[in-house]
Amino acid sequence: MLRIENLSLSYGENKVLNDISLNIADGECVLLTGESGSGKSSIINSINGLAFEYENAQISGSIKVGEKEIKNLELYEISLLIASVFQNPKTHFFNVDTTLELLFYLENIGLDKKEMESRMKDMLNVFGIEYLLGRSIFELSGGEKQILSVAACYISGCKIIVLDEPSSNLDEKYIDILKEMLIILKNKGITLILAEHRIYYLMGVADRIIIIQNGRIAREYTAQGFLEVTDTEIAGFGLRSRHKTVLNKPKNNGGKDLIIKKLSFNFANKGELEMYDVSFDFGKIYGIVGKNGCGKSTILRILTGLEENDKSEILFGERVCSKKERIKASSLVMQDVNHQLFTDSVEEEMKLGVKELKQDTVDRILSGLGLTELRDRHPMSLSGGQKQRVAIASVLCKNSRFIFFDEPTSGMDYKNMLKISKLIKSMKTEDNIIFIVSHDTEFLNEVADSILCLEDYRIYN
Repeated sequence: MLRIENLSLSYGENKVLNDISLNIADGECVLLTGESGSGKSSIINSINGLAFEYENAQISGSIKVGEKEIKNLELYEISLLIASVFQNPKTHFFNVDTTLELLFYLENIGLDKKEMESRMKDMLNVFGIEYLLGRSIFELSGGEKQILSVAACYISGCKIIVLDEPSSNLDEKYIDILKEMLIILKNKGITLILAEHRIYYLMGVADRIIIIQNGRIAREYTAQGFLEVTDTEIAGFGLRSRHKTVLNKPKNNGGKDLIIKKLSFNFANKGELEMYDVSFDFGKIYGIVGKNGCGKSTILRILTGLEENDKSEILFGERVCSKKERIKASSLVMQDVNHQLFTDSVEEEMKLGVKELKQDTVDRILSGLGLTELRDRHPMSLSGGQKQRVAIASVLCKNSRFIFFDEPTSGMDYKNMLKISKLIKSMKTEDNIIFIVSHDTEFLNEVADSILCLEDYRIYN
C-alpha cells in the first residue's frame, strides 16, 4: 500500500501542495485530474522522489510504500519500488538502441543475464512488441516511444508505476494501445497512479478519480460515482470530456494565397510525404492531423523554412517564397516548449524580440491565458501546461504572416484549452494563416476552419 499523509510541497515561496492525504491500495488504478498547475504532477513527482531529490523542493508530511518512508530513501532506492512514465518519453531514455534501453535498468540493478532474458521474454509475452526491438530510438514515432517507456516500467519489476500525462502527444491508435497496456498492468496487480487531462480513455480503467484544485484534494469519486457527475460539473472543474470526441471539421478544399506547388520528403526507408498543388487562404485556421510519425512536425519545419533537407517549391503571392523569407514571416510554438523559453520572467518572454509592443496588449494576453499572477515568475519554474501557455503568449504578441502551433494543448485542461482557442481565433486576420498540428479533437473542433490530413499524402514503404 502507498500512504500519503499531510503532504505539503513548496518551491521557494511558491506552495504547490497543501496537506494532501491519500491511501492507495495494491493493484489500484488512481486518476489524478484537475486544471493545469493545480498540483497533479507535483504529487507524482513527490511519490517518485524527483520533487525533492532532483527539483530541490521543500517537502513535509509522509509518503510511505509499505513501511518505507520515501523521503528517507536515496533516488536509486526509490527506483526499486516505483517506476515512472513521463509526458515526454524522450526524457525516459539513456540508450540509442531500443533493446538496450529495455535492459538498461536491469543491468544497473545488477541482474544476471539469465534473469534479464527471463524478464524480456515475459514482457514480450505480455505486450507483444517484438517489432520495437533492435531499433534506433530516434526512428520511433512518439507513440512507439511511449509504448517502450511503459514496457520498460513493467520489465523493471516495480509494483507501483506513476504516469504523468502519458497520452498528451498520442494519436487515437496509440491511446487505445496505452489503455490496453494499462489494463494488463492493472490485472497483474500493479498499482497505477496517473496525472491526466485527457480522461476519456481511463473510464473503465481507473478505480478512483481524484480532482486536484490549488494544491488540495477537492473531490474524490469512485469509478461509478464519477460517471454520475453531470457534464456541467465536469466543465466547472475544468476537466476534459469523459467521452471520446469525433472530429467534425471539413477537409481543406484549397485556397489561393499560400500554395505548396511541390513537396517531397523522404523518411529514410519509412516512406515519403508527397504534396502537389495544395493551397491555403489568408484568414483561415488549418488543423493538421494524422497518426504519430506521419510527418506532421516535419511539414511545419518545411513550411517555416527550418527543414535543411527540404527542396520544396512553395508559392506566396504567385511567386516562390524562399526558406529565408518563410523563416522571417513565421512564428512557431514547438511541441517541447522548454526549447523556446529564454528569459527570467513570463512578461519578459512575451516581449522578447518584439518591437513597440504595447503594455495593454501584454496585459490582455496575460489575462486571456490566465497568466496575470505569473507574470513575474521564471518560465522554467512553471508547470508543463503553464509553460505551454507562456510560449503561446509570446507568439500572440508577434504580428507574423504565418503562425504555426505544434500540439499547443498537450497536457492542457478544458478551461485553458477554451482560452487558447478563443485567443488563437482572435489572432486570425485577413493578412495571416494559422496552422495547428494537434491530436486534440476537442480543441480542433473549437478552433479550426478546416483540416489537412497528412495520411492523404503519405506513401508508406
